[in-house]
Amino acid sequence: MDGIRIWLDRHGLGQYADVFEANDVDLDVLPALSEPDLEALGLSLGHRKRLLRALATSPGIDAPGEARGPAIERVTAAGERRQVTVLFCDLVGSVSLSTRLDPEELRGVIAGYHAAAIRAVQCFEGYAAQIQGDGVMAYFGYPLAHEGEAERAVRAALAVVEEVQVLPPVAGERLEVRLGIASGLVVVSHILAADRTAVGETPNLAHRLQSSARPGEIIVSERTRELAGGAFEYEDLGLHALKGIAGETRLWRVVGSSAVANRFDAARRGALTTMVGRDDEMALLLDRWERARAGRGQVALLVGEPGIGKSRTMRALRERLGARVSRTLEFQCSTFHINSALYPIIDHLERALRFGRADDAEARLDRLERAVGGEWGGGRLECQLLGRLLALPAEARFGALDMTPQRQKEETLRALTGIVARLATGAPTLLVFEDAHWADPTTVELLELMVARVAETPLLMLVSFRPEFRCDWTDRTHVTRLALEHLAPAQAARLITEVGGGAALPMDLVAQIVDKTDGVPLFLEELTKAVLESGMVVRRDGRYVFDRGVDRMAVPATLRDSLMARLDRLIPVKEIAQIGAVVGREFPWTLVAAVSSMSEVELTDALDSLVASGLVFQRGVPPEAT
Repeated sequence: MDGIRIWLDRHGLGQYADVFEANDVDLDVLPALSEPDLEALGLSLGHRKRLLRALATSPGIDAPGEARGPAIERVTAAGERRQVTVLFCDLVGSVSLSTRLDPEELRGVIAGYHAAAIRAVQCFEGYAAQIQGDGVMAYFGYPLAHEGEAERAVRAALAVVEEVQVLPPVAGERLEVRLGIASGLVVVSHILAADRTAVGETPNLAHRLQSSARPGEIIVSERTRELAGGAFEYEDLGLHALKGIAGETRLWRVVGSSAVANRFDAARRGALTTMVGRDDEMALLLDRWERARAGRGQVALLVGEPGIGKSRTMRALRERLGARVSRTLEFQCSTFHINSALYPIIDHLERALRFGRADDAEARLDRLERAVGGEWGGGRLECQLLGRLLALPAEARFGALDMTPQRQKEETLRALTGIVARLATGAPTLLVFEDAHWADPTTVELLELMVARVAETPLLMLVSFRPEFRCDWTDRTHVTRLALEHLAPAQAARLITEVGGGAALPMDLVAQIVDKTDGVPLFLEELTKAVLESGMVVRRDGRYVFDRGVDRMAVPATLRDSLMARLDRLIPVKEIAQIGAVVGREFPWTLVAAVSSMSEVELTDALDSLVASGLVFQRGVPPEAT
């Protein structure tokens, strides 16, 4: 543990050494910590950002060399194959600036640009891998993976453009950048290695895309656009021949964020398939709706791992209810705004009030005042509170709020709860609250107030979250907890046929897909789509037949980020998972013990951690375990 204490001291965070040691956080675990983890350990916002910046910008964890174990060094030497989204940013006109500015002035300008670009990249948890001259290259998906790395990269690029635009003009001209983003498989060194260069076509493609962009533009590859889903609007620039890239490449210019209301719609590729294997759950939810419509408000908590079908189940319920629902209120939490107080509420209000990019503050205040005084049934206090929440200059129109920040928060939560209750009283209402595991603490407080008040109104409240989210609402009589289970093999086979457009796939191929996806609907859909798009099978006479031999089934690109994110959270035992994966989907304890350098006790602890995470299932007791 001396290594972690030294590392924290070097970065001005030595006061947390005792806390880290008490929670068994050493140098192996340190890079796996997320911002919520650091908050739970008691770090302030500023210190959390300082620690994450230190991890992202250091060439390696600069602690004593003996802190690295032999297993870490072995993986470092070998490198790692993984999916990465690469962002390449270039300062426009830097050569011209070098002929017009004193070298010291130019150095200051370049340093300001670098700082702005790195700030935007780190805001979305990217890693600034290379900074050379006027170029900045950042990785998303390495050293630590997150869900939706392509979306993170595009959001970071938009933030870079904004950050650079507000820098002081130079020689009377505003600074501008151009950016390129590409996604694909690369080989990179281990997280603790000094050399973090990604090797493969992807970095080169990102560089070429950046060269094709005009000042202020963001150009992305076809793969990046697919992975980022419908979160953004694009302009198709057609096919282009890029230097060093075989064939022609389709370019897409990012226009801006899209108006898609929820993550499910943004991520969806193509039409929805018929929902399979949720008949019992749907019957229960329909029953809860009838109770709510009769005036006995209900809360249904949909719990399950990523990809299990929480959003799809809620969407199916909305389709079944149809016109019976007078009003639907939709709130979406975001992994990008975990620390933004009441972000899902602000996002919903801005969409409900139809705020446009061109609207000025007065136009927005007009819409707020009409809504509050009309359908929302509020008064001046609600206008004051919501105006502040939406960062509008409400004081000039509605007067100042004479209350402490704590009182203002309490009154804001009370006002929001009251508005929802009044809307529901007027007509049976469905309230959908997605991904509560990403809710900030203030939003969780609001949820608790809403859950308590639902019983008095004709409202069905659907809340989805992952198993790690904890709440104390399940003991209430009007709250139902619904844990979604994996699909049975027969149900999985049915879903595969649905994805194939009703045409059956070869039975042995279906068996392979079912076996590899463990009944998780998202995995089933994405792996089946990958197989169909690969050309492995062709459709003839209403069914699919093999066109060529069955290739090794690779993990679809759409799933790589989320699966790697789960694995990266287990860095201390990640090597054991990788050893097992090389052996196959099933591997005996004795074989892993023979290959690994860990002691029997360490290996048992590592495998226990993998089993607890849900990435590995265990049969038997070591040394006879599989």
